Amino acid sequence: MKKLFLFGLLMIMSVCCIFGQNNNLDAKKGLYLYLKGSKTSLTEEDYLNYAKAIEYNIYKKYINDEFEWHDQFQILKKNFDTAIANADLDATYTVVTNVEFGDFDFTKEGFPVSIGAGTFFPLGTTDTYWESSRGSMFKKEAALKLDSFEQYNFFAMPKDQAKTFLQGRKYSNGSVNRTITLQITYKIASYDSTEYKSFAELALANDYLPIVGLIESIEVFDTANSKDIKKIGTLIKN
Repeated sequence: MKKLFLFGLLMIMSVCCIFGQNNNLDAKKGLYLYLKGSKTSLTEEDYLNYAKAIEYNIYKKYINDEFEWHDQFQILKKNFDTAIANADLDATYTVVTNVEFGDFDFTKEGFPVSIGAGTFFPLGTTDTYWESSRGSMFKKEAALKLDSFEQYNFFAMPKDQAKTFLQGRKYSNGSVNRTITLQITYKIASYDSTEYKSFAELALANDYLPIVGLIESIEVFDTANSKDIKKIGTLIKN
């Protein structure tokens, strides 16, 4: 079976607020987007697994009294339906990640960035996913694939500015901190689109729930000094 190439970049979604953006995906949001976009039909077992994986405290409190559980289960089913219905397929989302830049290109005046083809962001699992039954959707991670991400591979910077930038990142031993931070803004690809279909089959075959993002922009930030974060450019698509 062909395997997916796990996204090797460090996803640091917790720092999104630094840049004034916080509409990022997590395990639950990713699951709800997938279920709404794919128009998945839910079974009674799916609803029960929702109770176990996401509403576990309520499940644990009422499951041993069938009369109380009957009423609570109806509420939980509505909660699950509402969460899926409220998933916003039209919103703009962001993800923040660290990458390393290469040596300065004196011809193009800027720095190259290498991002591997076929990489993706795993969005994690819910807090009590292990309580769900074997093969449950809650035991699978949603996987965010940014379409054509690997083609964004360069940010421009004038030679004099680049020299100062690099000098400011040198350690005492002469090595250079080449880590930068990207803030990627994207929209969700339609679930009947070519971009989605090109990733979906492989993701599902590897027990991931596929989500595909269409990139709108990739901003580059210098975060070497956490007290003085600066935008230094935009990644250019080749």
